Amino acid sequence: MENKKPVVLLVSPVFREIANHPKVSKPLRDKIQSLHKELTEISNLITNPTRFPSTEDISQQVDQNQVDFIGCHLSHPISEQTVKIPSIKGISTSTSGYNHVFQEPGVLITHTPSILDKTVADFTIAIILANLRNVIGLHNFLWAEQWSADQKWDLDENLNSTLDNLTLGIIGLGEIGRELVRRIAPWGIEIAYYDIQRNTALEHQYQNLKYYENIDDVLRLADVVSLHVPLNSQTMGLIDKTRLKLMKHQALLVNTARGPIINFADLIQLLKSEEISINLAFDVYEEEPLSPQILQEFKEIQIIQPDLRFVFIPHNASSDADTRAQMSIILLEDLLTMVNSQNVEDLRTLRLIPSLRYLPQPLKEQQKKIPEQENLAIDQYRIYHWWNKKLEQ
Repeated sequence: MENKKPVVLLVSPVFREIANHPKVSKPLRDKIQSLHKELTEISNLITNPTRFPSTEDISQQVDQNQVDFIGCHLSHPISEQTVKIPSIKGISTSTSGYNHVFQEPGVLITHTPSILDKTVADFTIAIILANLRNVIGLHNFLWAEQWSADQKWDLDENLNSTLDNLTLGIIGLGEIGRELVRRIAPWGIEIAYYDIQRNTALEHQYQNLKYYENIDDVLRLADVVSLHVPLNSQTMGLIDKTRLKLMKHQALLVNTARGPIINFADLIQLLKSEEISINLAFDVYEEEPLSPQILQEFKEIQIIQPDLRFVFIPHNASSDADTRAQMSIILLEDLLTMVNSQNVEDLRTLRLIPSLRYLPQPLKEQQKKIPEQENLAIDQYRIYHWWNKKLEQ
């Protein structure tokens, strides 16, 4: 009896279509085309025709087609209802974060670590400087034809700030936080950081990098606070009313991580009541896209506190063309690995999310390294039973 091809659902056509983008380098375009062709040959590949299907549409497609593996990105919430469908064995997301994917025990989840760090660090520096130097405000001033003959240039006009003599605070020294340090530290500014784990090696490399055991100390000290923590149950609303009040007057809060790390209701309320006066540079928001109502709240705040600067970008920190192409490549590679797999050894190259990263290890090592709540034996994963069924056919 001939083995039935596994069913793979690409929730968006973008994972293939990005190969057509002129800004993507040719080697990456060729790689995407090759991987997509291979996936088409070895699986029953279903590609959603629209880029942003609803959560319900995704779940319906999975159920109707008995999908085995899903490829998605941040705009595609993979709900509990979807992953409860027994046919699902693995999910690949072309993002570093994976809070949009429900973590069902026994379902593999892969992501794209170590790809976005440089791009997002670059972007973080860009929006910090755009805010401190008032780049957007000055552009708009000129663009609106407000630069008049009596405003040619003067020493005390349009004054702003550089990073010199300021302290940068970094909350979360993961891949992106570390890359931010590597790029900023050579400038000689003081950098204060908080993380659940101290990085003494990086401190030895950069003498101006200092660790603080308490996140509140970083918030009190820093002139610029940049958030680089993942979104999970511990970090949801991490920057709330109490912590926002700790920040310096006219400090800058930067977020290129995930929007819900900041309690937006607290932020808006404190700014409107003038209990805090902080500048903002955001690429991510509690709800995306940013609603007209929330945007109007910030416009009203700027009337109340006209000296504040807000730089709001529509979630584009990783928008370098080749970076996005590499994200698609990793997604396709991981889907191919799962489709082709026959045993746990075949999964060694997967970019599994942190809680699953010991899965490819021998079972004896699993028992030693994995916390109790994550300690699933391989035969508790759906893909294991799929392997056995293939052998029986």
